[in-house]
Amino acid sequence: MIDFNHTKQYTLSIRLSTDGFCFAAHNPQAEEQYAYQPYGIDPAKSLTANLKAAIQETEMLKHSYGKVNVIVANADYTIVPKEYYDESYERELYVQNFAQLPGSTVVMHNLVGEEQAVVLFGIERQLHQLLTERYPKAQICPSISALINYGVEHSFANGQRYCLAHLRKRNIDLLCFANGAPLFINTFSNRNTADTLYFVLNCWQMLGLSQTDDTLHLAGYARNAKELTKELERFIEHIHTIHPAEEFHSTELARIGDIPFDLQALIACE
Repeated sequence: MIDFNHTKQYTLSIRLSTDGFCFAAHNPQAEEQYAYQPYGIDPAKSLTANLKAAIQETEMLKHSYGKVNVIVANADYTIVPKEYYDESYERELYVQNFAQLPGSTVVMHNLVGEEQAVVLFGIERQLHQLLTERYPKAQICPSISALINYGVEHSFANGQRYCLAHLRKRNIDLLCFANGAPLFINTFSNRNTADTLYFVLNCWQMLGLSQTDDTLHLAGYARNAKELTKELERFIEHIHTIHPAEEFHSTELARIGDIPFDLQALIACE
């Protein structure tokens, strides 16, 4: 439980997705003080309209916090090496990959991977305005930023090449690393097990990863997890399914099974 009279000691983490929202609050100095709440949205309304309703209805969102993190899970993104990034040309860099960018889109950036790269991402202007008015110091990022930071940290710890496949209901995020450096990062539409196999194995072949020495980590939601793992084991020897309660054991929030992996990663890598 959390003490709403002392929320400035807490970190609030918000995840916004077209599949639904979720909110987590925790005290970094007291593991036992935490709370988590999923929030169903009206798919006929915009993320902004749904967030306005959530702020009015959810006690956790009505308070001021010492730190606020926001994941916009479905945000489009592009990655720029830090040495080529120029903030004054941020929008121009972004539209190289998203030429039909609506005028109502705000382009933002995160430094990721020990500041090796910059993630540029788009967020709808009204949603950005609502977030910054309600939480002026909020750190806003797409899912991929949290996954990159997690992957780089994990790669440093292991000292080996590995690939992280983050599975979502309709997408797969693929991130490969070696010695703390990203080798490959991309997101694909992912309808079924066959799609997942194609993207993972194509990435494996393209990067020249070893079938016997390098490691595949599976995280997130998989509709047919057992079938997927069985098929992948035909081609990759070392496959590790990430269980948040084991991976993020330093926080009590990890014991809550339905917290999305990207939100867990964001909290753990603070």
